[in-house]
Amino acid sequence: MAKVIRHKTQRQRRRARIRGRVVGTAKRPRLSVFRSAKHIYAQVINDEKGTTLVSFSDADIKDGPKPEG
Repeated sequence: MAKVIRHKTQRQRRRARIRGRVVGTAKRPRLSVFRSAKHIYAQVINDEKGTTLVSFSDADIKDGPKPEG
């Protein structure tokens, strides 16, 4: 159990250290990417306003691009 708690605290410290250095602005927003076992998720974030500008997931693409015409 102590090992699980240690891993959790290490992950929280790593997150705080990285988030302290990375800030997204309106001019240059932050890109956040999450990879699961099956899909990839991405967000473009403006930290000044605390808003997500765009979000995308490959799970959203079911059949690929639609043909024009």
